[in-house]
Amino acid sequence: MKKIIAALSLGMLVAGSSAYAQTTTKAQDQKPRSEMRGAMKDRAQKSPEEMAQMKTDKMAQKLELSASQKNQLQELNMRHAQEMKAMHESHKATGEKTPEQRAQMQEARKASHEKWQAELKSILSAEQYAKYETDREEMKQKHADGKRGHKSGEHKKSGEHKKRGEYKKQQQEM
Repeated sequence: MKKIIAALSLGMLVAGSSAYAQTTTKAQDQKPRSEMRGAMKDRAQKSPEEMAQMKTDKMAQKLELSASQKNQLQELNMRHAQEMKAMHESHKATGEKTPEQRAQMQEARKASHEKWQAELKSILSAEQYAKYETDREEMKQKHADGKRGHKSGEHKKSGEHKKRGEYKKQQQEM
């Protein structure tokens, strides 16, 4: 009888500790939103040179660029980052903007991006550009899927927003 009780208590102890381990590791793995926002602020405060370097490194790794391609891409990204910084500063200095001014700014950014893409296409091989386009489409889709649930209220219908509130309460209690 003692052996059965000891075996059952050992089993309960193991099951309880594994359930506790699963809940604590998940909470530890998730970054609080404040940290994620901090990463966005850091990116916004980087110089054009740092932004160009980060973008070049990321693309070189994903697309397996040669040394000459990487150098060309670095120059392209540097020009584009400086252009975007200058655009941002000039628009920031104008203060309050009318809807027409906002539309003009958006068109200017769009034209700059199209110019960047045309130059990028001349740097990359056909296979590399196809991979770039595929990755870009996947990111667009992922972004659209993420926004779609929040805009349509799907997360509220599923009760997901309540789960996030419970998570915050747990974090505050700790």
